[in-house]
Amino acid sequence: MALHFQSLTELEVLCTHLYIGTDLTQRIEAEKALLELIDSPECLSKCQLLLEQGTTSYAQLLAATCLSKLISRISPLPVEQRIDIRNYILNYVASQPKLAPFVIQALIQVIAKITKLGWFEVQKDQFVFREIIADVKKFLQGTVEHCIIGVIILSELTQEMNLVDYSRPSAKHRKIATSFRDTSLKDILVLACSLLKEVLAKPLNLQDQFQQNLVMQVLKLVLNCLNFDFIGSSADESADDLCTVQIPTTWRTIFLEPETLDLFFNLYHSLPPLLSQLALACLVQFASTRRSLFSSPERAKYLGNLIKGVKRILENPQGLSDPGNYHEFCRFLARLKTNYQLGELVMVKEYPEVIRLIANFTITSLQHWEFAPNSVHYLLTLWQRMVASVPFVKSTEPHLLDTYAPEITKAFITSRLESVAIVVRDHLDDPLDDTATVFQQLEQLCTVSRCEYEKTCTLLVQLFDQNAQNYQKLLHSAPGIPVDMAIQEGRLAWLVYLVGTVVGGRLTYTSTDEHDAMDGELSCRVFQLISLMDTGLPRCSNEKIELAILWFLDQFRKTYVGDQLQRTSKVYARMSEVLGITDDNHVLETFMTKIVTNLKYWGRCEPVISRTLQFLNDLSVGYILLKKLVKIDAVKFMLKNHTRMLIGLARDLRGIAFALNTKTSYTMLFDWMYPAYLPVLQRAVEQWYAEPACTTPILKLMAELMQNRSQRLNFDVSSPNGILLFREASKMICTYGNQILSLGSLSKDQIYPMKLKGISICYSALKSALCGNYVSFGVFKLYGDNHFDNVLQAFVKMLLSVSHSDLLQYRKLSQSYYPLLECLTQDHMSFITNLEPPVLLYVLTSISEGLTTLDTVVSSSCCTSLDHIVTYLFKHIAKEGKKPLRCREAAQAGQRLLHFMQQNPDVLQQMMSVLMNTIVFEDCRNQWSVSRPLLGLILLNEKHFSELRASLINSLPLPKQEVLAQCFRTLMEGVEQSLSIKNRDRFTQNLSVFRRDMAEALRCHGLTEPCGLDMMS
Repeated sequence: MALHFQSLTELEVLCTHLYIGTDLTQRIEAEKALLELIDSPECLSKCQLLLEQGTTSYAQLLAATCLSKLISRISPLPVEQRIDIRNYILNYVASQPKLAPFVIQALIQVIAKITKLGWFEVQKDQFVFREIIADVKKFLQGTVEHCIIGVIILSELTQEMNLVDYSRPSAKHRKIATSFRDTSLKDILVLACSLLKEVLAKPLNLQDQFQQNLVMQVLKLVLNCLNFDFIGSSADESADDLCTVQIPTTWRTIFLEPETLDLFFNLYHSLPPLLSQLALACLVQFASTRRSLFSSPERAKYLGNLIKGVKRILENPQGLSDPGNYHEFCRFLARLKTNYQLGELVMVKEYPEVIRLIANFTITSLQHWEFAPNSVHYLLTLWQRMVASVPFVKSTEPHLLDTYAPEITKAFITSRLESVAIVVRDHLDDPLDDTATVFQQLEQLCTVSRCEYEKTCTLLVQLFDQNAQNYQKLLHSAPGIPVDMAIQEGRLAWLVYLVGTVVGGRLTYTSTDEHDAMDGELSCRVFQLISLMDTGLPRCSNEKIELAILWFLDQFRKTYVGDQLQRTSKVYARMSEVLGITDDNHVLETFMTKIVTNLKYWGRCEPVISRTLQFLNDLSVGYILLKKLVKIDAVKFMLKNHTRMLIGLARDLRGIAFALNTKTSYTMLFDWMYPAYLPVLQRAVEQWYAEPACTTPILKLMAELMQNRSQRLNFDVSSPNGILLFREASKMICTYGNQILSLGSLSKDQIYPMKLKGISICYSALKSALCGNYVSFGVFKLYGDNHFDNVLQAFVKMLLSVSHSDLLQYRKLSQSYYPLLECLTQDHMSFITNLEPPVLLYVLTSISEGLTTLDTVVSSSCCTSLDHIVTYLFKHIAKEGKKPLRCREAAQAGQRLLHFMQQNPDVLQQMMSVLMNTIVFEDCRNQWSVSRPLLGLILLNEKHFSELRASLINSLPLPKQEVLAQCFRTLMEGVEQSLSIKNRDRFTQNLSVFRRDMAEALRCHGLTEPCGLDMMS
């Protein structure tokens, strides 16, 4: 679509197709046209035309989008042009403050990007793009609409400064963000707080949408300031409970003023829910302020102000009826305990009253389980951490948790049981179906429940007996109302989960014999229920109860079954009387009976089978338990009938193989598997190659078997096991590789699970074999065995079916491919040199692209692989003309590689440029690895190295040229024309000095990034 002479009308039609069109073909054409417009010399004039004469908001949005992409290019526009664009947009939004919100947002994003990318641009001894705050203050002096735009500019700028652009050097981002933090962020926060104080100082007209929007934008601005990544830690937002805000020391005065906290508490009480939740979100960040910002007295005073605010909110709880406010307040409470110790909390004057209010609030929240269920996590986090801290409190002040923790536990238990009837009768979503949330809450409750454990145990025994009796009555009575049975089964499921939870909460250093005896009382009841349920199979079954039972068994296993078990534990006293279970051997028999029963009767229920197999896998980890398990009849039965449980068996065998770290134990497993059972796995891969659920555990099992961990595969000299194992692995990899390629092209969402995941496991297995030192690969060719050649050809076929972008995009694939390539270049260069030129070019290109990745594992492997190739080539050239007849084959291989490099000289030159660019301009985290191939590249390409050196030196002013020339002389000082270890080490030392001196020289020149000096240009 030619854009050079398009009219305004045609451009607006393009906008309509792009943003609101329903025809997919037209939208794709519009996207192509947008890309052409950005690359067009007329781009800026077309954008101006759309902004000034466009009749729709979408025309203005297109202009903003084009400008954003234009100024985000790696090669920036001239400084004057960027200043003009910024000033034009500022004047444009100032003259038209009533533009559509999304247009204003898009235009302001352009201003923010221009400001960030030009933060260090200097013109006439001034940082020309740092005047933005002064410009914004002009907006704040205008109408309400202008104030809103000014605040949005600051908010968007703060967000943009905090946003990591992974297409640019991370060191540059941190430098800009740090400078912005030190020069501007505090002023922005102070300005935002002063605006909020003005809002509170006069009567609020919340009916005025502009006033309301202004307050919202200012609160968002404060939140962006407090959410800033102050130290480059890039905290994971999912780990909400672990977050500490690293406020700069220069901000102390703001945080020490009580008026600051009071301002946001007052805003919460004064504003409607949509705005008050933002005030609470700011308070969450205030509560998360790093402890080291204050001295001890200051911290106590600050905490006291926070607690007073909590008390005021709980005494006036009307606002907490809003889900947004409720959620933020729960986060606020959780952050208090994350950042402050229980010993500090109890010293606060209002603590007794506040802990009572928080307890009542928590109990009310648990009772209203259907209201904001995702927020309960934070309340339970608070109580979990409070109770966990009790043994370490040295203060004499009462913590009162022994009073309130049992009430929290009771409220959780009773509310969950009472919820069952409502869920069943009203056909609501059952909380038990969301197992991730249930498990998370139960793991938090287990700590709380062990506080005053006698009360919790008594309550659970009473409820369990009562509900179990009701359940038995329903079972033995005539068929009744299905709803009553469903309610009773739901309550039993919750009770089993809860018993497992409290048993799993046992801690060795706080537990007593009395507590263990209570665990025995509760466990007896669950084991009796297991017997009752299994007796009624398959007629009477309930999936929820089965899943709860598996949770209980796993918690009991973790607590009372294992290598460290105390045989004298009182938990078996009551179980021995009632069930005849006297020790962990009997418990293991009960476990295995339950596992076999589930596999027999629950084969069509994926959740139960999956959890059962996971439980079996967890049981099989550990040598002592494994010895006991293999003596149990149920285990012998399972091993005898293994073909019925292929997938589960593959996982279990992998777990067993993982646990076998000695040659003797591993040999026992291998002798059992080969040759009787490995062909079954081979056949399964051949038959079900298109079903990752089947092939993945089998391939992972083979990969585990190939691991020579603790030298377990160093078989006796008379044993052929190493070669036999490799032959079986070769067959499986070849089978899978050939079959998986027959799938053809796959969609983006299918390519990893269906294909790339299996390939990555195959590569991992092959790498383990090549680096394991238990196979002499030379014997395969000597005796005419083609298994080694076949697996290498399978490696090539699978590799060529993967794009370079996928190699780097999928981390597991890259972290298996590049270490494998490292092994091949180290020990099998004859294979590398025999590759067809297109394949060899593909491999070298993958190395070149891997050198620039942020993953140091990948980049280091690339450096090592490149070093092996360069060393091989260098040695061949050094020996040229001196080779004896017996080395003719090796010489031919070297000649092939040399010929390829002569045909493609830019391959090594490009990689030299990449490595030099990394050393000079990037944050090089693996300098030693980079130095090893770089020496060989310089010695092989001295002319290109001289050109790189000259281009860099000549790009600087004359006074600096001699400094850089001296840096390069220092780099090669004392370095000889060889790749001996001594010479490499000398070069590595020189490189460290060179990098430091270059950084200093470029810094003095005002350059810390490639810009126009980029060696890769």
